[in-house]
Amino acid sequence: MKTKGCLKIFSILMILIFAFNFNVFADTNISVYVDNEKIDFDINPIIEDGRTLIPLRGVFEKLGARVDWNKNISEVVIKDKSNEIQMLLGKNKVMVNGEIKDIDVATKMINSRTFAPLRFITENLGHIIEWDDSTNSIYITKNNNVPISQNRILTVGSKENLIALLEYNSKLYNYIWREGRAVLDNGVSMDKSEAETPATSPGYESDNSDTNNQVEGVQEGDIIKNDGKYIYVNTFSGLKIIDSNPANPQIVSTVAVPENTSISEMFIVDKKLIIIGQNNMLHIMNDTMDSKIMIWPPRQYDDRTNVLIYDIENIEKLKLEKEYLFDGNYLSGRTVEDKLYLVSTKHINYYNYDIYSKDADIPTAYYTDVLTNTKYEFTYDEIKYFPNYIDSRYMYTIGIDLSTDTHPDVDVYLGGSDTIYVSKDSMYAAIADYSYDYTAEQTEAFNPVYTSGTVVYKFKLHDGNIDVEAQGRVPGNIINQFSMDEYEGYFRIATTSGEMWQNTSENNVYILNSHMQIAGKLEGLAQGERIYSTRFAGDRIYMVTFRQVDPLYVIDTSDPVKPAVAGELKIPGYSTYLHMVDENHILGFGYDTEANQWGGTINGGLKLTLFDVTKPNAPKEVYTDVIGKAGTYSELLYNHKALMFSLQKGLMAFPVNVMGDNYKTEFNGAYVYNVKNDGLSFNNKISHMDEDYSYGDEIKRIIYINDYLYTFSDNNIQVHSIKDNKKVSELSIRQ
Repeated sequence: MKTKGCLKIFSILMILIFAFNFNVFADTNISVYVDNEKIDFDINPIIEDGRTLIPLRGVFEKLGARVDWNKNISEVVIKDKSNEIQMLLGKNKVMVNGEIKDIDVATKMINSRTFAPLRFITENLGHIIEWDDSTNSIYITKNNNVPISQNRILTVGSKENLIALLEYNSKLYNYIWREGRAVLDNGVSMDKSEAETPATSPGYESDNSDTNNQVEGVQEGDIIKNDGKYIYVNTFSGLKIIDSNPANPQIVSTVAVPENTSISEMFIVDKKLIIIGQNNMLHIMNDTMDSKIMIWPPRQYDDRTNVLIYDIENIEKLKLEKEYLFDGNYLSGRTVEDKLYLVSTKHINYYNYDIYSKDADIPTAYYTDVLTNTKYEFTYDEIKYFPNYIDSRYMYTIGIDLSTDTHPDVDVYLGGSDTIYVSKDSMYAAIADYSYDYTAEQTEAFNPVYTSGTVVYKFKLHDGNIDVEAQGRVPGNIINQFSMDEYEGYFRIATTSGEMWQNTSENNVYILNSHMQIAGKLEGLAQGERIYSTRFAGDRIYMVTFRQVDPLYVIDTSDPVKPAVAGELKIPGYSTYLHMVDENHILGFGYDTEANQWGGTINGGLKLTLFDVTKPNAPKEVYTDVIGKAGTYSELLYNHKALMFSLQKGLMAFPVNVMGDNYKTEFNGAYVYNVKNDGLSFNNKISHMDEDYSYGDEIKRIIYINDYLYTFSDNNIQVHSIKDNKKVSELSIRQ
């Protein structure tokens, strides 16, 4: 009896299950028309919860959209000229033109076929859809004038939206970088004329060098600053303030910073010393991982950017006026007059969280006013994001008015930048972007192609506030901040697209208007090479590309709509940094090269080249010097702040480690040159090393104050007379 009863119950359950499935996924016999043309389906549409789901292809392609099914991450991508829709299988959160939205019925797989909701997709592609109950038909009317939304800034809104945004980003990231670069098309990975504005302090006159800034009037931070009387230098044993008396330099004071703060750089503004440091707090993580299988319990760093602002009117007794801790790692900062602007980024390590769970403990954004012990937390409605680009980072934009006691202006974005460019009025944050390319030819079915580009966000700077204004995108990738520039209302950017190792690379210049829309472009330069350095100066752009020879391009942008190559010079070697001497002369710092036995090139010594561009159509090399042999190195090759340059003083210096045969160090210290508009000559070399070499003797920076040259290593300061090169004094700063 029990057996018969169980069989009866089982039979009833099976009938109910099949009846339910039939009811939900009924054969609807729905007809679908696009502009009155009937669409034939090999599998009929289905209805679930009152929503019509149709097979992927057919209707949407008739609407002018390309449909791709990315089997690697179970994602549907539907894209036309104006819109892009991304739908993860089984998820009720979808991406429409970069914006997260909710749908009633998720995309699903039935009998190995993918079905997607018809009305949601049709309406979000901008077309009109109507239901005719009398004929059981759906009529779609194409709208060929679909407006393209630009420059929208959205807020996350909820924890569920944040989790969905992270999920879409993490799946795409894993697909592009873990499944292989083959899915990338035209992708590439790559590791104004300026004038000196000497800083002076009230009460005395001084002739002194400043940080080698990219833009006149926009100060960049560095590990050393001077105001003509005092020198502020970061050392192994802390930040020292030094009386610069050349005959007898003395340490006036050591600035106390929090014990777990390592100084990144500093600024001097009037009577303010601004210190930017990295403040990392190590702690044991919550039980989100199985520590039983690990040797050590799981740990996590709280990465925080420490900003300390001191009043230095009394140099022997500094007063800490403001201190903040901003979540994340310091990216870069600038000061414009008495306003400080900086950016930090916080990586959200989604591998430490179950991001697919509604109960996921995703960290929120915050910053702390240390002196008042006040923590400011951002709600989901306050965290912003840019449509068409998301990232697993928080980006903090921070503006601080140094002349008032007002709170900092802080905004948080879901997404992060790696490079910023700052003019007096604007900040531009550049981000490497990988976007689905519906025009690209696929190498195999179900293998969507993604194009590498650069997204740039433009922010307005005013009175210590940072407000987003616009966003734009250009093909290719940049190398550093010198790839960007602002001039006469236009934003200019130089990129490399394609792969040099596949001989598909080419180099480009794009000129964008105030709305970050491309107004002019010059594409296809130096095919098979990539950009190594760029410098913008007025209505000219100087670009160095390299593969086997070093072409210097002079690009005329006097007509921003039609930039054009004015001239070109090819010489051996390449420059990684270009420095403007005057409007007609440029210095290049890089490497000499020579051919190897396999037909390629190898680096030789460090190469200095002076270019004369008086005639833009006929640039020429007027001076060259090669220092050392293969392995010779200078920080200047990747950090422009290591260069001390003054045309007014007729002096240039930079740190260098000179290699001889068999990669043996022959000299470590600084090279000093005499400079003129149209020439330079070797002057002197200075070293802090002797036979008793110790760690920390490598010269890092060189400055001048009046008629004296100061060289700095972690251990010592040396003072030399500019007139006769004799050493005047020395001071140990190790202790």
